[in-house]
Amino acid sequence: MKWITKGINVIKSIGYNILIPAPKDETLNKLDPEVEYIVEIKKKIKRRSLNANAYAWVLCEKIARELSKHAYISKNDVYKRVLIECGTFTYLPIKNDAIERFIEIWQGHGLGWHAEDAGPAKTEGYTIVRAYHGSSVYTVDEMRRLIDALVDECNQLNIPIENDDYINSLVTEWGEYEQKEKTG
Repeated sequence: MKWITKGINVIKSIGYNILIPAPKDETLNKLDPEVEYIVEIKKKIKRRSLNANAYAWVLCEKIARELSKHAYISKNDVYKRVLIECGTFTYLPIKNDAIERFIEIWQGHGLGWHAEDAGPAKTEGYTIVRAYHGSSVYTVDEMRRLIDALVDECNQLNIPIENDDYINSLVTEWGEYEQKEKTG
């Protein structure tokens, strides 16, 4: 059983007793004083409604709305442009006859997964492809660079955004999530 409450009192006698306001629940009547229970008390924290990747999309939407005052541009167009301008990519040597298929498959991973011909490779019969990764797989440093680029563009366009502490907390949270994913 789990609930959120206020008004917890600590009573010091022989050791400590804790008086916890609880909801009316028949389960509480069935607690056996002879049985050991695990009790955990944690301070309630306000959960963020956005993570860093979602916030990047919010910024893309704000930029698109501002730029669309002159000519239509979608948030997807903003996202793709910023990923190419500041995003993470890998150079890959691909056989000349497989370039089109590789790019098709790579870009099938999602909107941010862009690939382009970067010129001939040193090895005969191969071309270098610049393969961009979507932001959903970014490291904390890569995400910080993306968010910084979007924030910079918002500032240039005089678009109001959240304060730096909030933005930094999203990127930090992204790093913690990334670490959990790596450690399983």
